[in-house]
Amino acid sequence: MVAHIGVANPFCIELSKALSKSVRETGATVHDGGDFITIEGPRFSTKSESNTFRQWGMSIIGMTTSPEAFLAREAEMCYAVMGHVTDYDVWHISEIPVSVEIVIRTLIQNTVIAQDALRNLSQDLPANQVLECGCSDALADAIITQTNSVPDETKKHLGLLINKYI
Repeated sequence: MVAHIGVANPFCIELSKALSKSVRETGATVHDGGDFITIEGPRFSTKSESNTFRQWGMSIIGMTTSPEAFLAREAEMCYAVMGHVTDYDVWHISEIPVSVEIVIRTLIQNTVIAQDALRNLSQDLPANQVLECGCSDALADAIITQTNSVPDETKKHLGLLINKYI
């Protein structure tokens, strides 16, 4: 079975707004929007990569969100990212070069913010609340395979995702 999911905007707008609000409530600095580039890791960027990503207009370089954002969209789940910056990467000449020690120290501080933000979010978004974002219908126009040609075994395995469309 073949489906091509639209991921022009890989993060749920509504969940992102709610998450942003919950982080602001912790008192942390929040930057909404921006462009995230995913690199294969675990590793730090080379100086050349870091400068190239900046020239491309990337706001954050990270090792997560892909394939997570795409899999969430295929599963018709809302997905958002709370990206905690740990360092300037290697492009910032007035900052000391990134190291594991710096990343871990900042990561520990960011963990407290993340826990508080998720607590806030869980109070703002009750379990039964349905967002009006359209994420729950992402497969509606994405399935390419004619549904009558999908084998029964495939229908059974993918039933949770495709039953409402076949």
